[in-house]
Amino acid sequence: MNEISVVMVAYNAEIFISEAIESVLKQSFSDFEFIIVDDGSTDNTKKIIRSYTDSRIRVVENRHNYIESLNLGIDNARRKYIARMDADDIMHIDRLKIQYSIMEEEPGITVCSSWMSPFGENISRGSVSQSVSGFVENPLLLFLKGNFIFHPTTMIRSNFLRKHLLQYENYEYAEDYKLWVDTTKKGGNFYIEPQPLLFYRVSKQQISNVKKDLQNNTSGRIKKEILDYLMLLNSEKFASIKKVADAMWSAKNEKIMDDNDIFSFFYSMFMKNRNFLITGHNMHLL
Repeated sequence: MNEISVVMVAYNAEIFISEAIESVLKQSFSDFEFIIVDDGSTDNTKKIIRSYTDSRIRVVENRHNYIESLNLGIDNARRKYIARMDADDIMHIDRLKIQYSIMEEEPGITVCSSWMSPFGENISRGSVSQSVSGFVENPLLLFLKGNFIFHPTTMIRSNFLRKHLLQYENYEYAEDYKLWVDTTKKGGNFYIEPQPLLFYRVSKQQISNVKKDLQNNTSGRIKKEILDYLMLLNSEKFASIKKVADAMWSAKNEKIMDDNDIFSFFYSMFMKNRNFLITGHNMHLL
């Protein structure tokens, strides 16, 4: 059968990568291929990866370019589903079994995510990072509020990516957020399993801590693209939207408002009118 491709990208991950790899190899659902992309590591990461002789592992080497390495992993994935995994996290032993079952039972799901359990210094034992749960309604509107998908918990239907020529783009430190938005625009559906299927390592070296400002800037760029897209789709139906947006951007220039004020306003307005709003995702229903 071999219907799952687990894709992991590793860069200078020698401290934690053994735990991550072993958590994949010990999955209760054992019929998968495991693609590990070494992202130009300069420590012992490559040596540790090569020390594993499990026939399910395929190693791909690349220069140091994280987004390129992510796409290389996806391009090398041969199976029906792609399960993302990071090199410092730990899979719940039943993660693949649970997500595979969900995807098989619900062919309309494009991306299956889950909650996760953070661990590390100053993290309470048993903590759970939650987002929405179940089938996600109005995903594009929710993405205007922020990225609610935990990237390393995702299982993706690979034929959807290939059919729509979707891949990670150069949206620094928010490339997954951009991919989910593009998936939504193409009619993709999201499901979030309301239980933690990943143990997520928290450290001071994480991108979300080290590159927080850059990540926020890129996220703001994505939100602006969502807002522009929604205004374009709805410009005839709601003629005043552009005037309101122009007034708000002018207010931002006058330092009366900031980006978050604007995105929050439109999120609230769109959600209030969601039954009448064209989002691209629902155009086939209109």
